[in-house]
Amino acid sequence: MTAALEPPGARLSPAEITTRSGSNFLTGFVCLDADRRAGMTAIYAFCRVADDAVDEAPDPATGAGHLAFWRDELAAAAAGRATTPVGQAVQAAMQRFGVPAGPLGDLLDGVAMDLAPKPVADDAELHRYCYRVAAAVGLACLPVLGATSAGAREFADALGHALQRTNILRDLRGDAEGGRCYVPATWLAAAGVAREWLRGEGPDAAFAPGGPVAQVCGRLAEAAAAQFARAHAALRALPRAERRALVPARIMGAVYGELLVRLRQCQGDLRGPRVRVGRGRKLWLALQVLAGVRA
Repeated sequence: MTAALEPPGARLSPAEITTRSGSNFLTGFVCLDADRRAGMTAIYAFCRVADDAVDEAPDPATGAGHLAFWRDELAAAAAGRATTPVGQAVQAAMQRFGVPAGPLGDLLDGVAMDLAPKPVADDAELHRYCYRVAAAVGLACLPVLGATSAGAREFADALGHALQRTNILRDLRGDAEGGRCYVPATWLAAAGVAREWLRGEGPDAAFAPGGPVAQVCGRLAEAAAAQFARAHAALRALPRAERRALVPARIMGAVYGELLVRLRQCQGDLRGPRVRVGRGRKLWLALQVLAGVRA
């Protein structure tokens, strides 16, 4: 068993963690009351420290120790005896809204997969990774938002898979430069894509519209779009009260849907700047969801 090792930022508050992040995840919080905003902020902060446990560790052994620390703190929160600001905020969300520990434990399993990055073998492995690092987070959020039906869980699962596949497409080059690749090896082989091409290195023909890299990017985009469609279908089947409760998640879905549109416009050329959705556009999308213009 890996010994727990306290991470450097373990004593930061959820507010300090969220302030410095600038994540798309925060856009949907604008419409929440204070209690629900605090609950969502706690979950976001836990996700952030879990990611940082791996990304900011100098070596895999240290990262494993940091993850063990947060696994212990999650168990402590579930038992009502958390000791860190983030753990205590998660504990409060558990007590106030019934946030389950299970999906947050699945998240820790997901980020642990990045301690010793290895190629994703196939579709099933990609699905498992996306569930752990994204869909599980959505399931943890549902009690805070006040939507816990089977249909709401279907929506959260689908949206999580859609968001993570969009993230993978957006970060394809950056991840490859860091030695990570979340595209299934079977996809790369089918398109004839060499791993170094994902770093933006290779012949111009590799990045041409319709070329090998474009085929891989298109397949990722199609997979994300299929999950967005599943989420929209689940959302339409929900009663109005749950659709309203899920507005924060719907805002995030609108932002990532816009991001996916922009990524598709790149047509597989990974050599340009990282694709983003600006703050003003995010706010506009949020207002559209709030006004009922977007699903």
